[in-house]
Amino acid sequence: MKIYDFLIIGAGSAGCNMAYFLHKENKSVAVVDREEIAGGASGAAGAFLSPLPGKTNLYNSLVNDALEYCLDFYQNLLPSAVDKKGVLRVANGNFDEDKLSQNSIKCKYFSTKKLHDISKNFMNIDGYFYENAAVIEPIQICHELTKGCDFYKIDIQELHFKDGLYMIENIKAKNIILAQGVSSSLVKIPYMRIAPIFGLRIDVKTTTEVPFNIHKSISVSTNKQDGTISIGATHERHDTAKMECITTCDKCAFYANSDEIQTQTLLKQAEELIKLEDLEVVKTYKGARATIKSYFPVIGKVIDYESSLKKHPCIKNGTKIPPEMLEYFPNIHVINALGSRGFVYGPYLAKILTQNIVYNKPIPKEISTEKLFYKMARKN
Repeated sequence: MKIYDFLIIGAGSAGCNMAYFLHKENKSVAVVDREEIAGGASGAAGAFLSPLPGKTNLYNSLVNDALEYCLDFYQNLLPSAVDKKGVLRVANGNFDEDKLSQNSIKCKYFSTKKLHDISKNFMNIDGYFYENAAVIEPIQICHELTKGCDFYKIDIQELHFKDGLYMIENIKAKNIILAQGVSSSLVKIPYMRIAPIFGLRIDVKTTTEVPFNIHKSISVSTNKQDGTISIGATHERHDTAKMECITTCDKCAFYANSDEIQTQTLLKQAEELIKLEDLEVVKTYKGARATIKSYFPVIGKVIDYESSLKKHPCIKNGTKIPPEMLEYFPNIHVINALGSRGFVYGPYLAKILTQNIVYNKPIPKEISTEKLFYKMARKN
């Protein structure tokens, strides 16, 4: 029986990128998922790679640093799956005119007249054009990322650890990477409270030439290499107290028989940006993106919450206990809460976590498991 260095649970953007970077470090890697590779939210993603405007802060700096890295990464990995033509951002409730125009990212203002000069199909809109943006084919990318790694389709319900190894059916591994998205974690991580947010994407065929991606409250892609355009949105937050994600969204009763209404709403919003002629809906995708309240992603070693507080109860009173003195689940790391930017964050976070595991390089505080642990422990 083969013993893997790493078993990655979850074959979405997070898990597949981890597989890629660990394999590059000459580690033997197995990837496990209850669906196929990119069979859940990542495969359903619009996979728009766009900047986050606004005055510089920790969050948009993280997003934009990750964007710079992932654009080069994907173009080197699989250029045939990348369409890099920029994005036009149109003002809306979250990003008003001031926030789009007065930010640290280089952009150009496109007036209604300029857009009409580019294409007669643009509606009466204006916006700010960012050159550094793209759309990718998520399933192709995930398959490319996992080349050289073994994949197993297994619905794992629990982990078994014995004699320094994790055992799942006929698989043995020295280390576990939890990249489960909205699925219930296989170990208790109460300080990482995942909130699923529903996303919808439709691929359509049209005779309209869409010169670049367009983003308002939804996103419309440029014409991709397969002849389609993608229209996508991330809208509805689940109440996690009332439901648990045990399958993919296309099979979930929560969304049963709602395809037509959701699709028509998305098409109507797209038509407010650009007229899509001879429109034909090819396929609809659904997926729940994993987020936490702060919207920051989370990576790092998985802390055993109960054991750490039992060993150091003074943490609750604000006493600073160094991370190395906490109790951890043996050889388990997590990469999660990538939200609607799963393919922006994926390579960037996977590289950071891999370097932490292999070379002990530090993880930035704002995306670490330790930050969430201390916050919850002191609050409670």
